[in-house]
Amino acid sequence: MTEAHRTIMERLREETSGHHKDAESRTLQRQIAKGTVERGAFVRYLGQLYLVHRTLEDGLREARVKHPAIAVLATSERMRVPDLVYDLEFFEVAPESLLPGRATRRFVSLMEKVRASDPVALLGAFYVVEGSTNGGRFLAQVLHRAWNLDGDGLASLDPYGDRQPLLWGAFKREMNAAAFEPGQVEAIVGMAKRTFEAIAEISDEAASAG
Repeated sequence: MTEAHRTIMERLREETSGHHKDAESRTLQRQIAKGTVERGAFVRYLGQLYLVHRTLEDGLREARVKHPAIAVLATSERMRVPDLVYDLEFFEVAPESLLPGRATRRFVSLMEKVRASDPVALLGAFYVVEGSTNGGRFLAQVLHRAWNLDGDGLASLDPYGDRQPLLWGAFKREMNAAAFEPGQVEAIVGMAKRTFEAIAEISDEAASAG
C-alpha cells in the first residue's frame, strides 16, 4: 500500500512499531507485566507520567480551541491527570511534591516547544498514551493480584474498564477521519516515535532511582 493510501492510524502503528517494542522491552515494563515490579519503582514511574500528562493535556486543552481535530479527540474523558492524581494519592504521594527526572524534563521541554510551534503534533503523544489503555487493563489485573489491591491505585492503567475496546475503536475512527495535512501527519508520527523513546527513558530512570 502506498503512503498516500495508508490511514494515519496505519502509519502510526507501522512506523512506530520498533519504538513501541523497545519501550515495552525495558526492565520496568517487563517487571510490571510479570507483577514483579517493586512498588516504589512503580510509584516513581506514575509520578513522572503525571508530569508528562499534565504538560500534554494542558497543551491539548489550549489547542483544541483552534484545531477541530484536537477538539474531537482530546475529550475530558480521555484525560488521565485525574486518574494519576487519584493513584498517587492512594500511594500517599502528593502530586505537587513531584519533581521531574532528567528524561521527563527533556520530554516536557519538547512538548512545550511543540505546543508553541505545532500543537497538532501533540496528537502523536496522545496516540501513544491513549493506545497504552490496550494493555493497561491486563497490567492492572496483574498488579492487583501481585499486591492484593482491592480495585484502588491503578485507575490510570485501566481508566475505561469494559468500555476500552469501544473507546479505542472510536479514537481510531476519529483520527482517521481528521483532515490532517501531509506535514501534520509527518509531525504526528514523529512525535509518537519521540514519545515511545521518552517512555523508555523514563522507565529506565524510575527503575534505577531506588
